[in-house]
Amino acid sequence: MKEKNIVVLGAGVTGLSAAYRLSKDPAVKVYVIEKRNAVGGLCGSFKDGDFVLDYGPHKFYTLLDGIVDELKELMGEELMERDKAQSIYMHGRYYTYPLKMTEMLTRFPLSESFKILFSYGTQLLKNFISNKDAVTYEEFIKERFGNGLYQSIFAPMAEKIYGDPSKLDRKLAEVRISSPGLLSVVKQLLFRSKIDKSIQAPKFHYPQMGYGRIPEKMREIAERNGATFHLGAEVNRLEIHDGKVAAVQFTDGNGDRQRLVCDELIYTIPIAQIGKLIPDYSPRLESVCEKVKSRNVIIYYFLLKSGPILPSMWVFFPEQEFRFGRLSEMTKFSPSTAPAGHTALMVDFTCDPEDPVWKMSDQALGDLLLGQLEPLNLFQADQVVKRFSKRFQSFYPVYNVGFQNNLNEIRELEGRFKNLYFIGRTGDFNYNNADQCMDMGFQAADHILGRRKGEWNGLRTERFDRYKIVD
Repeated sequence: MKEKNIVVLGAGVTGLSAAYRLSKDPAVKVYVIEKRNAVGGLCGSFKDGDFVLDYGPHKFYTLLDGIVDELKELMGEELMERDKAQSIYMHGRYYTYPLKMTEMLTRFPLSESFKILFSYGTQLLKNFISNKDAVTYEEFIKERFGNGLYQSIFAPMAEKIYGDPSKLDRKLAEVRISSPGLLSVVKQLLFRSKIDKSIQAPKFHYPQMGYGRIPEKMREIAERNGATFHLGAEVNRLEIHDGKVAAVQFTDGNGDRQRLVCDELIYTIPIAQIGKLIPDYSPRLESVCEKVKSRNVIIYYFLLKSGPILPSMWVFFPEQEFRFGRLSEMTKFSPSTAPAGHTALMVDFTCDPEDPVWKMSDQALGDLLLGQLEPLNLFQADQVVKRFSKRFQSFYPVYNVGFQNNLNEIRELEGRFKNLYFIGRTGDFNYNNADQCMDMGFQAADHILGRRKGEWNGLRTERFDRYKIVD
């Protein structure tokens, strides 16, 4: 029987999950092409001296059947269970997050507490009178939480991470905001109900030596099973013949041009790039791809000679005086990730390619951040052992109003090319957490191996498009 060649573009969690599962079948040969020199994407980790550093804060929590069992089988004794602790910084103090009604009423400035409650009551009346469906992120959030809470938290955080909330599609809020509204928060407070685990995760799993051990372990096993990884490689072109992707042309890590014949292609790299990979296919495709936008990510690291400095694992910063949106601390996830008497602070934010901070040198950006961090009194300048940034292009999908039409037009390629699968956060332009990325990879592998029934597009509508982000 002829061995089936399966090419996976991208070695993030989605691509690795597919490769990991496919590699267990002796009837297939798996090839993974990855632009970076390491696997995992933003779910990876790296070492700097005696520090193990993630690309921002990560937790593994899932509501999907079987995924935790897969993770435990993969990681074994490396996996820890952690109690989640997160905060938000406003008005010069830290609050638990998600915000508790008691804190909003007793610790917020009185004028703001009144504004939040009054605007919510007003919004309830508006909702009763009007049946107008929300179109934008802004309209959707105001309907559920009122203008006061929207202006205080949701709008500034959305602008920092995703862009202008008045131009963002409501789908972003449907996916990212797990709480059904302020009324549910009030009910939970009044009736002392237990935490709804479909809305927030009280505990999560984390590997002792950094989150990147998950993708690293999948690569180790996939390679042991015969999979081939091309790291530091650049995909140049997809060859189309007889209604399918017949081969992938790429430049490997040594700068040599390579060509891989493929029976199946799993696509997890940014979906908007496909227009340039099949330039002769359709001028319209390139035009549509240009309209599908993503934002870049910067994680800035301060390696410190200090004990723990944050009150929780990560802290959100909605206020505009802070350019960043979140701080996190590695040793809060695992003390094993830093030498004794040291810790690592991570500052993360998103930006557009033309944003001045994206073009800043590490020195200039670090100086800017030190100035913004100073009022928090987290550390002294002489405690900084090292500082630097890591930067990722095209990682945060931008769900502007109307984005779905452009995305659907690109996705139609799956119907035209029977061996093409768009999956993953960047490959399917989907706001996934790692558990959902893993599930997508497994589902694609099982579909290719004939282990599941039904059409591929049906799986997207019945499963992928119904994922909910649980914070």
